Parts: sequence; structure tokens; C-alpha cells
Amino acid sequence: MVGLSVADRLKSLKNRISQACQAGSRDVKSVHLLAVSKLQSVEKIREAFACGQVDFAENYFQEAEEKQSALSDLAIRWHFIGRIQSNKAKFLPGKFYAIHSVDKISLLEPLNAVCVKQNIVQNIFLQFNVASESTKGGASKNEMRELLEAARKCKGLKVLGLMVMPPLLEDSELARPYFVEARELCKELGLSELSMGTSGDYPVAIAEGATWVRIGSEVFGERK
Repeated sequence: MVGLSVADRLKSLKNRISQACQAGSRDVKSVHLLAVSKLQSVEKIREAFACGQVDFAENYFQEAEEKQSALSDLAIRWHFIGRIQSNKAKFLPGKFYAIHSVDKISLLEPLNAVCVKQNIVQNIFLQFNVASESTKGGASKNEMRELLEAARKCKGLKVLGLMVMPPLLEDSELARPYFVEARELCKELGLSELSMGTSGDYPVAIAEGATWVRIGSEVFGERK
């Protein structure tokens, strides 16, 4: 796909997402594409938006803030998917449609305090460390119920669902058990949204219930 425009990439990707939905007996409208724009140019984001892409995700708050300012003329729905530093949590509410990486109870208080003060409700996903990887954020399965219970007590926060990042595997089929576990936990917790699946494994994630797939390079090309 080297040399393809963002428009061509998006068209091709949406066709593959549609095929994955058909193969998994999913309604294509139930799966949302989240274009990961980390380290991508403002110009490429504008091109994607012009093609109808509305949801974009950033990993770093400072980069997100700069892009939000540069693209303030566009009705973009920004998402935050990066690790949340405790001292930066207070800056996130109200600036993103959803925060996908809430993984500990200590983050809830600063997030909720800002929401209550501003009289807003912030959508969040609770990050589940599905493979118990020490290098990744996320609560364990045992911690998740307590995290959800605490989040539901926060008037300024609305829990949409779970976010998961399984191990990077050469064979995407090997990620299936992790997606199944996330789907089952989501169901047990009474949640309906699943933010899971990236460029290498999104067809499998869709088959197992993903409602948001986070894809970067297949939309924009390689990062700088």
C-alpha cells in the first residue's frame, strides 16, 4: 500500500472491515473505526476527515492538544488511548469524546473532580490487562470489578466498556483467546463496548465482538 493516498487507504480498510463484519455475522454499523493519528501530520488527518472519518485517537496529551488547536475548525471526535500519568489526568476531561485507558482507581478522583467542577460527563473505557503483561497498563481481571464499582460511583464519569491490548503476535489467530476473554468479562460486568483490535488483528477482534478498532498505519501509512 506504499504510495497510496489516505483516501485510498481508508476506502480499502473500510471494505476489509465490512468483510470482517460479514464473516462474523456482525452489523457493520456496530463496529467503529478509530483512526490512530499519533505522530501523523495534521494534513493527513484533514484528508481522512474529508473522507468521512470522524473519530481520531492520540496517545500523548501534548501532541493531542496541539492537533486539537490546529484542527479546531473540524468537528473531530478525539479519543485518548495512551497511558495516563496521574499528574496529567486533570487535563483530559472535556477534551476527548472518550478516554480508553483508565486502569486504576487512583485516576478516577482527579478525572471525576474536573468533570463535576465543569458539570460535564466524560466517557471512559476501563483498560483490562488481558494477558497480564508487566510492560502494559491495565487492571487485572480480579481488579476490574473493584475498578468498575468505583468508577460507577463517580457522577462525572460514564463507563462505556473495556479496552484491551493483547500481546503482539505474528499469527492474529493466536490473539483470539484474549479477545474472547475480554468479551466474556465485558458481558459479565454488564458493559457493551469493546475497544480492541489493531492493524494486525482487527478481523479476529471484530469476529469476537469489538465495537471500536484502533488502526493507524493502514489509514495514514507509516509514522514519521
